[in-house]
Amino acid sequence: MIRYILVDDEPKIIESVKTKIDSIAKSFNLVHVKSFESSLKAFEEVNEVDYDLLIVDFEMPVYNGVELAKKVGVNKKIIFLTSTNNEKLVINNLDISGYLSKPFEIEEFQQILKNKVIGKIKLSPISNPNVTITLHLGRNRDVRFQLDQAFYLSTSRNFKSNQPDKNCVHIYGENDIVLIDNVRKSINELHSELKIHGFEKINQSTIINMLHIKERDNTNISLFHCKETFEVTAKEKLSFVGRLRAKFKS
Repeated sequence: MIRYILVDDEPKIIESVKTKIDSIAKSFNLVHVKSFESSLKAFEEVNEVDYDLLIVDFEMPVYNGVELAKKVGVNKKIIFLTSTNNEKLVINNLDISGYLSKPFEIEEFQQILKNKVIGKIKLSPISNPNVTITLHLGRNRDVRFQLDQAFYLSTSRNFKSNQPDKNCVHIYGENDIVLIDNVRKSINELHSELKIHGFEKINQSTIINMLHIKERDNTNISLFHCKETFEVTAKEKLSFVGRLRAKFKS
């Protein structure tokens, strides 16, 4: 998994770049963490443990791309977005992976990924097991839990344990106990929010916490301290197995 942050002071550029990256995100296991339209806000909010790749505009007010990279991306892979061809400088103390002209062709981005990023990222833990995750569920409900407390999330009504209401998701903990009941969000929405913490969708009804995987036997998944077993669908299997093996190596 390659977690990336995008910084550019032009909202239309952010939208355009992210749309292009989204078109190949699944193939390259790219996960968008956050976009910033302000270099100052990025400096104030970016936590280096939360991402692997910084895609940043070369020229911005307050901090230009080089200045921002020196502040928040010294040990990260960096791709600069440029408007001209005269910024291709050799910069000490930064691991520059490449430069992309605005606009750029997606094939050019793919070549940088293949040649300069994939296999060269310094892996760090997916997340601190003790980190507290907050889910905002509309205006009237917010729920919080620690990463290592949540074992899986599911809409399935076939489990032996307590079952969620229709169109709701249960968050299950150790021994299949319901940690948080009837979360009114879709599995896809929850996966989008939680994948940066190492949660992976294995089928249309279930997301599992990679921290707790005990065994994979072809398409069958078991978790530590859980009686329920899970099946990875053919649609999810290829990308899931790749992410699982990458995690087991880290």
